[in-house]
Amino acid sequence: MTTAPPRVPILTRLSAEDRSPGAARRVVQDALMRSGLEVVLDDALLLVTELVTNAVVHAGTEVELQVEVGVGSVRIEVVDHGAGAPPLLTAAPAADREGGRGIFLLDKLAQEWGTRHFPGGKSVWFTLGVSELVGPRPRPLRAPARGSVPSPPVVSWLLGLPADLEERLSPAELLGELLHRLCGAMNLADGWLFAETVLDSEQWAALVAHDPTASPPAGEAVRRMAREGTDQVLVDGRGLLVLPLRRRTGVFGALVIENADHIDETGIALARLVGDRMGVVLRDDRSHAAQLRDRGSLALLAEASELFAGTLDVTLAVTLAAQLVVPRFATWAGVYTAEEHGVHLAAVAHQDEDGLVHLRAGLEGPGAQLLAEQLVRELGEQPSLLGASEVPTELSGHVGEVLAVPLVARRRLLGVLLVGRRAGTAYARDDSGLLLDLARRAALAVDNARLYEERAAVAKALQTSLLPPALPTVPYVQFGARYAAAGEGNEVGGDFYDVFGLLDGQWSVAIGDVCGKGPEAAAITGLARNVMRLLGREGRQPQAVLRRLNSAILELGERGRFCTASLATVSPVSGGLQVRLSCAGHPQPVLVQADGTVSFVGTSGSLLGVMRDIDVAVDELFLRPGDALVFYTDGVTERRSGNRMFGEDSLLACCAAAAGQSADEFAGHLEAVVRDFGREASRDDLAVLVVRATG
Repeated sequence: MTTAPPRVPILTRLSAEDRSPGAARRVVQDALMRSGLEVVLDDALLLVTELVTNAVVHAGTEVELQVEVGVGSVRIEVVDHGAGAPPLLTAAPAADREGGRGIFLLDKLAQEWGTRHFPGGKSVWFTLGVSELVGPRPRPLRAPARGSVPSPPVVSWLLGLPADLEERLSPAELLGELLHRLCGAMNLADGWLFAETVLDSEQWAALVAHDPTASPPAGEAVRRMAREGTDQVLVDGRGLLVLPLRRRTGVFGALVIENADHIDETGIALARLVGDRMGVVLRDDRSHAAQLRDRGSLALLAEASELFAGTLDVTLAVTLAAQLVVPRFATWAGVYTAEEHGVHLAAVAHQDEDGLVHLRAGLEGPGAQLLAEQLVRELGEQPSLLGASEVPTELSGHVGEVLAVPLVARRRLLGVLLVGRRAGTAYARDDSGLLLDLARRAALAVDNARLYEERAAVAKALQTSLLPPALPTVPYVQFGARYAAAGEGNEVGGDFYDVFGLLDGQWSVAIGDVCGKGPEAAAITGLARNVMRLLGREGRQPQAVLRRLNSAILELGERGRFCTASLATVSPVSGGLQVRLSCAGHPQPVLVQADGTVSFVGTSGSLLGVMRDIDVAVDELFLRPGDALVFYTDGVTERRSGNRMFGEDSLLACCAAAAGQSADEFAGHLEAVVRDFGREASRDDLAVLVVRATG
């Protein structure tokens, strides 16, 4: 029986300096190559680089590297003497988080890993071995020795990792490992990968660094030299070589390496190959991110269109516009609308509720108000990025970059959407285009809501003008009425009623129903009320008034509409009310006696506006004290609940139940019963007019 040889620990002490991660990589590389464990070399180099870098950056103390190689496995531990607890695995780091990825990388690659906390320090350890976690791989290419002359196997080792390992790494981790390999193989002091912070941006930043503690060169200087398209040395005393990264639309980044004056042409060509490989990874990552962003943009616009289509309220539309922007595209947003009396702050949104009050106060300040008024006058139809000098002082604590997006609908500027981001976050071209599309949808919703509100206000005013402002209060008789228009409320109904005084203390009551809705029906309603009032006050009898109204409607020709009407003259006499009633195609009114007896009275007669000669009768009625005469339109009897209709029987029963009530209570009771008869909204207007004798 043979026993496995004991693990022989290799202990290396590394100072807290930028070269320690590279030194740790060389120690691990030498140990694994001598032990024949090249199969786990890629994983080990990734993990030890991350852990030593974290120890140098965050602990700032001497680092101890312990490597124990056994049969088919290796255990590596990184010890520092800094204060604090070992890191814990809680949740995946955010995409824009700069640190804290080492533990998550451990969890993805290591067979086992753990932490220790002891007086005076802490450590993180992991083990790797030949197992299913690593998976079957072809015989690995040997990593180059330090300072060796590059050769084809070295090039292959530098340009790529095993496929199964790449699948488990994020693009940032893969780019970092490629840069570490390049700097380690060529004995470079440092290196950085620069690229646009956002697509098509003029701002460049270092996305990956070999040594995160070193100061990178200025992004503007790197961008300017890389855009010239040739390899150039950045003159800053450090001998930095700038190698441009290209795509079809031009240069989008650069690989910058230090100690360029010590590298021969072969070394520069090798660095350029690694840079091109890093460019492919970065392009693929950004292409994938762009696809996700495009899908998100389409989903956002679809959601916005659905939300905007569902509102006809101006305040809700501008509030939705602000809330859809935050926090997806901005830290805060404010919407100004151009009103008749000036520019008004209509909506505010902030990703932090605690900052909402201060933001609103800033946007309502005089400086922001002047800016909004200027933008409404001068902005045009394209977004505008405001410079630092243009942002009012009231907003200085809330902004980095502010984008002003016009709210344009039907070639009219209805307002402006201000979108603010925190300092250091730039807007991409796609962002401004998407915000403009969103603003156009919001502007169209605002314009539609305004048109609807204006139309509803006009309809309400017109409808009010076609009904008496108040019913008269007179001796011996009570009047009560209810009116309910069906539909959206932005059209004038065809039902009407009226009560007006005549000579010698008499009163005239009228009710009618014009065919249809809208301004055409309102025109007939206005004509009917005016003819009835004018001729009635001249002393004409109801029969004659209705005949003259019929002639007036026919004279309108194609603009005319048929209608029904009932007109009655009410005269207080000894012991009650004398009523002369004429109906022209209108439903017969209900006579409700004080004891609850109910019956239909009057003669229906002919429709108005159809034939020249109409048949209109005159009926004489007498109302004793407590009796009531109930006029109504067909919106009462034709009210539906599923397949059932309210009908005349229900009307008579309701009137009998309301006997003895005042005229106003009677009308309200009838309206409530009819309204509650069905769950669905009524499809027809309703008018009720009650005349009650009081004695």
